[in-house]
Amino acid sequence: MEPVEVLKQYWGYSSFRPLQLNIIQSILEGNDTLAILPTGGGKSICFQVPGMLTKGITVVVSPLISLMNDQVDNLKKRGINAIALHSGLGASQTEIELKNIQNQMYRFVYVSPERLKSNRFRAVLEDSGIGMLAIDEAHCISEWGYDFRPDYKLIAELRNVLKKVPCIALTASANPAVQKDIMESLNMGVKAKFFRDTVVRPNLIYEVYEDENKNQRILRLTKAIAGTGIVFVRNRKATASLAALINRNGDSADYYHAGMTYNERLEKQEAWQQGKTRIMVCTKAFGMGIDKSNVRFVIHYELPESLEAYYQEAGRAGRDGKESRCILLYCKPDAEKASMLLANKFIKRETVEMVYQAMCNQLQIAIGAGFEQSFEVDVPSLAEKASLTQAEIYASFDILVKEGLIELTDAFTNPSKLQVLVNERALLELYKKNQTAEPFLKTILRMYGGLFDNPVPISEFEIAKNLKISVDRVREGLQRLDRLNYVNYLPQNSKPCIVFTMARPANMPYNEKRWKFLQQMAEERLHFMLDYCTKEQCRQKAIAVYFGELNTKSCGKCDFCKSQLNDPVQLLKQFFTQNPNGSFTLETLLDVAGDNNTGKDAIRFLLDKNHIVTTNQKDYQWKG
Repeated sequence: MEPVEVLKQYWGYSSFRPLQLNIIQSILEGNDTLAILPTGGGKSICFQVPGMLTKGITVVVSPLISLMNDQVDNLKKRGINAIALHSGLGASQTEIELKNIQNQMYRFVYVSPERLKSNRFRAVLEDSGIGMLAIDEAHCISEWGYDFRPDYKLIAELRNVLKKVPCIALTASANPAVQKDIMESLNMGVKAKFFRDTVVRPNLIYEVYEDENKNQRILRLTKAIAGTGIVFVRNRKATASLAALINRNGDSADYYHAGMTYNERLEKQEAWQQGKTRIMVCTKAFGMGIDKSNVRFVIHYELPESLEAYYQEAGRAGRDGKESRCILLYCKPDAEKASMLLANKFIKRETVEMVYQAMCNQLQIAIGAGFEQSFEVDVPSLAEKASLTQAEIYASFDILVKEGLIELTDAFTNPSKLQVLVNERALLELYKKNQTAEPFLKTILRMYGGLFDNPVPISEFEIAKNLKISVDRVREGLQRLDRLNYVNYLPQNSKPCIVFTMARPANMPYNEKRWKFLQQMAEERLHFMLDYCTKEQCRQKAIAVYFGELNTKSCGKCDFCKSQLNDPVQLLKQFFTQNPNGSFTLETLLDVAGDNNTGKDAIRFLLDKNHIVTTNQKDYQWKG
């Protein structure tokens, strides 16, 4: 079977995007391969298609549980067996799945890098006929990257176990230093193949606007730009307040963040995907696994922590190839705020030790105990007992994860689970007693396989949609069947889950030298982000140069490029310079700029830049 036939059969496409086929052929020839593709460039296809053509299982290392779950769900919808092996499964379910992997029941096995520490897992892989190793978001392996994960370094050890198994590493954002580090860290030899597509996406228009009144700017922008959009903010509270502001002004907006339940997340995401909600105001959690092709604008309300993060998030726009806007709002206090947030992320060793000790005491984990045990963690209670903020708790968790002490599973990544406890004969008896139970259970059994064997992740929202009833009625029905011992129903956890990936040590390990280096790198990346906002430069070119594309031409479309054109913008600036205190009608400005689309665009541009403002009489004045 040829790659294009697999593509058509399972994904419904008749041809590949640029470089995809070259990358696929490289891995099928047995070459180690590094692929740098832009956001929306179809990275997953590059390992999923050869995975269907390669004999044996494809192991995919991915940094985020939510990302793993999304990809596994998409593969299952296409009739491809896949599993995400993560801490949310629990010890007994993990053991069942390890046996399934040994029996080669899956084509794709997704794992977090922390899983690679397990001797049991590595032994299973040795015995399971692994055909290919794929490293998603490969920039995480590099200390020079923006999202370094120490456990990604364990992949090199895994390669020693999986001898002669080709490895493909993929990422959207890697500058030359990161590219080199990835290849060295993965022991890719001189024969390894390297493919890199340009980071430049000509259909994206990058813009930066300095404005103290961001709320008013958001309302103007969302009214001016047609189509679906995303507005990124940095904290959960702001998602709800900004969405409410947009709604009060007559538009359709909703909000999304990682603190929501699994069903809330699905419901909001689906409404937006279907166009029932036009604008999603969200934290970066919404960027994971979202693939809606017709996003016409992405607005960043606050300063991202790096150009890599900005490029990834802005890249959600225009995946259908049509012109789309990527707008960043900036004001001078943003720099100080971003520096403070960065400092809070790299908290003192004493604080991390205090959190770890308080958590172990709360969960009654003695020194030498806890290995591979999982617990729900009451973060507010832990914060109160340690006399710290919840932000400090989560910052400490991040360091503990990266030091290899724990895994953290947010509640929203850990869906409800269901197992049928009786045989089919007992179900038939139940159907005779209760006629409403028959369509209820038969629908669920059609939707989810393996319910008689072990607990299976389910979505009450998806069940409700299929049955055309409310989510509450689904929950009530499952709870009733659970009380009657027909099923084991485990509702979604409402709290984060902690898994101890090593026994509690007498002295907590903390690589202070590495953390100081990572902090320095983070500060440098923030500096580049600030330069992007404040320097007079082509935005598209600035991004390309940052990622090592030095010969990129100016785009001619961004806010800076437009300001440099000898066009109506300059005529209007000259006019206002000559009449600094004047107030003018729209008709007067069109006489100056030209009563055409170009003239109207010039006026709109100066309004967007806050160079001109409207008066109470709806005239226009120069602001500067």
